[in-house]
Amino acid sequence: MITIGVDDTDSEEGLCTTYLAAVMMERLGSFGEVVDLPKLVRLNPCVQFKTRGNAAIAFSLDTERPDKAKEVALETLLELSDFSGKKTNPGLVVAEEVPRELSGFYQRALHEVIDVREAVEIIERLGLWSRSFKNRQGLVGALAAVGARFSDVTYELLAYRGERRWATPREIDEESVWKADELTYPRTWDNVDRQNRKVIFAPHSKDPVLFGIRGDEPGSLMEALETIRSEPFERMVIYRTNQGTDAHISRGEVSGVVEDNSYLLRGVVADGPEAIEGGHIFFTLRDEESDSSIRCAAFEPTKGFRDLVRALLPGDLVEVYGAVKKGTVNLEKMEVVSLAEGTVGEAPLCPSCSRRMKSAGRGQGYRCRRCKTRAEGKATVPLHREIQEGFYEVPPCARRHLSKPLVRMRGDKVHPSR
Repeated sequence: MITIGVDDTDSEEGLCTTYLAAVMMERLGSFGEVVDLPKLVRLNPCVQFKTRGNAAIAFSLDTERPDKAKEVALETLLELSDFSGKKTNPGLVVAEEVPRELSGFYQRALHEVIDVREAVEIIERLGLWSRSFKNRQGLVGALAAVGARFSDVTYELLAYRGERRWATPREIDEESVWKADELTYPRTWDNVDRQNRKVIFAPHSKDPVLFGIRGDEPGSLMEALETIRSEPFERMVIYRTNQGTDAHISRGEVSGVVEDNSYLLRGVVADGPEAIEGGHIFFTLRDEESDSSIRCAAFEPTKGFRDLVRALLPGDLVEVYGAVKKGTVNLEKMEVVSLAEGTVGEAPLCPSCSRRMKSAGRGQGYRCRRCKTRAEGKATVPLHREIQEGFYEVPPCARRHLSKPLVRMRGDKVHPSR
């Protein structure tokens, strides 16, 4: 049994590591049997040098010809990697046994930016077979994918286009996608964004992926696939994955955040949310136990989620989820733990007829026009809030691969985007 990991073979102009792995598995079928479903492993989404979604692939092969399998794997990588890409730095790792320490390496790769020299040191120390090219950065993802163990698992079905269709408009009947979503949601999710009326399960890039269906178990993915009408696809693979699990999120303290990491932070809203040019909304989160604070942002692509952020008031206790970029938390979702008690002044009610009084003139208080009763000033009443306690999320069109959609969470105070 060998486990093969591969990463960083695509570019912004085309090709795809998952497609390369799909072809590799097919070719290796002549020399063994792929055991279980392959792993699609998302890593730290903040890595600056990622091509698109920072995904690596790993799979296990039961074979009596490991040397031939390595040869074929390398030939496939050389054939289907886009070496012209500035960010394309392919890495291939093969392990006959997977040391337990690689699970820890995977966990770090979810949260940190790891120098390739560390991956090389581990590979050499453990005696793993590997091949790498250009700056060799793909070894980090390939090694992490080999060691990945999922505490929570979802699935993605990826359908791939025939080569002659690459870089051409995708032919997908959108009505059938909406129908598939109706039949399988919430067992499948993030195929469409109903609030913003978008089909979002197909990329717009030149790569070989036709579309991807995500869900909680393979049967539902196949049910959706049978409903969707599209151009013929060349091949299809179902992957086990850590997508939609919040695996990238670490609970932290405001005072201890590190750039390019993703956190769950608890604190108090320190100031009223404000908008800046471009439609982005910002507020300051203050640590409950210290004077530490950090800015939080709901950027324009999060659409209606910004209205929820606008509804926050100073004193609200919240927990925010998101990546720290340039000293700001890019919000992925939030939990409103408790709402600050607020009051507002309004014209008082007449004690005789219970009608709302009218202003009697500047500085003259209020008067009931019907009963002629008077009041000196406004009545203080509880402030009506446009937001409730509970969890809120960005819409699917703005969701990161790793972010857990609220439809996968249970509870009375969970408010999914649909």
